[in-house]
Amino acid sequence: MIKLTLMKILMLNYEYPPLGGGTGIANQYLLKEFKKQKNLSVTLLTSSTDKYQVEKLAKNTEVIKLDVGKKGKNQHHQSSLNLMLYFIKSTVWVMKHKDNYDLIHAFAGLPGGITAWLTKKPYIISLRGGDEPGYEPRFEGILQRFKPLLKRIYTKAKSVDANSQWLKNLALKSFPNLKIKVIRNGVDLKNFYPAKKIVKQPIILCTSRFGQRKGVEYLVKAMPEVLKTIPQAKLWLVGEGAEKEKLKTGKGIKFLGRLGHKQLGSIYRKAQVFVLPSLSESSSNSLLEAMGCGLAVVVTKVGGNTELIDKNNGLLVPVADSKALAKAIIELLNNQQQRNKMRVSSLKKAERLKLGLMTKAYLKLYA
Repeated sequence: MIKLTLMKILMLNYEYPPLGGGTGIANQYLLKEFKKQKNLSVTLLTSSTDKYQVEKLAKNTEVIKLDVGKKGKNQHHQSSLNLMLYFIKSTVWVMKHKDNYDLIHAFAGLPGGITAWLTKKPYIISLRGGDEPGYEPRFEGILQRFKPLLKRIYTKAKSVDANSQWLKNLALKSFPNLKIKVIRNGVDLKNFYPAKKIVKQPIILCTSRFGQRKGVEYLVKAMPEVLKTIPQAKLWLVGEGAEKEKLKTGKGIKFLGRLGHKQLGSIYRKAQVFVLPSLSESSSNSLLEAMGCGLAVVVTKVGGNTELIDKNNGLLVPVADSKALAKAIIELLNNQQQRNKMRVSSLKKAERLKLGLMTKAYLKLYA
C-alpha cells in the first residue's frame, strides 16, 4: 500500500481525449484511477477542441482545457500554431497558479517540460515518443534545435520516465547518462476483455490515427492479396487523421470513423486479427487493448512493439512491407489453433500490464 500525505499535482499535457492519441489516453487512464485517491488532488492543463472549458471529473480531479485555436478541426494532431498557443497560454496560467501545487507532472519535454522547468517547482517528465529526436520526422527539426534546452530540462527534473525500454534507449542516444525509469502503459481490463464465443468472421482490425507514422497505407495495400486467398475477409479501420483521404478504399475495407473509448472494446471482440503497421512506435495503447481482448496480432518490428509481441502471441513483420503484412494476416486467419494459442499468451501478458500497475508506479514516484 502506497500512502500519500495530501498532495496537489498539476499535470501538463497538450493532448487529451478527444484530442490526439496514445499520450492523451494514458493520461486519461491515470486520472480515472487517481480520482479514487483521497489524499491526491489533480489538475490537468490541456488543450480544447474549440473553446476554454473546465471539466470536473471528481471532487479531487479537474481538467482545464485551453483554447489553442483548433475550432473543432484536426483533432488527431496538433499543428505548430496549436502547440505554440498551448505553450504560451499554459505557461501564463501555470505561473499564476503554481504555488497551489506541490509537484508538476509534464507529459513530454516539449512544450510541457519547458513550462515545468520555468516554474522552479519540483517536476517530473514522462517521455511519450514524439518529444524525442529520432522518433517522428515531422518534429525532428524543432527537437534538434531545442536539444540543448531539453538536456537542461531533463537534468533538472526530479524524475524522468519512458513508456518502453526502446524509448528509454532512444532518449539516451541524445542524452547520455540521463537517469530514466521505465513505466509501461497500462490497459483497462474491465473494458478490454476477450469475446465469450469464438469469432467466426475473418475480420481484421486496425485502430489508429491515420498519420504518416502509422503506416496504415501499407495495410490497405495488403488487402487485395489477402482477398485472393480469403475472399470473405474484411478490414475494419477505426480512426481519423490527415492521411485518410490518401487511403484508397477498396473491396473489403470499411472505415468506422473515430469511436469513443468505451465503444472500442466491443469492436475488438468482433475481430479475429489485429494489425498495427506503424513505421515507429514506442508503446501502443491500441496494441495493449488488442492483447487485453485476446487477439492474435500482426505488428511491424519497430520500437516497443518487440517488447510486447513475440512468436507466442503474434507475428512481427518488416516495416512498410505490404506483402509481408498480407502473408502474416493470411497465416493467422487460416489457422484458428494458432490464434487460440496466441489468445492465451496475449491475455497472460495483458494481465502483467493492467492499469493498476501503471497507477501504482506513478503513486510511488509521487510519494
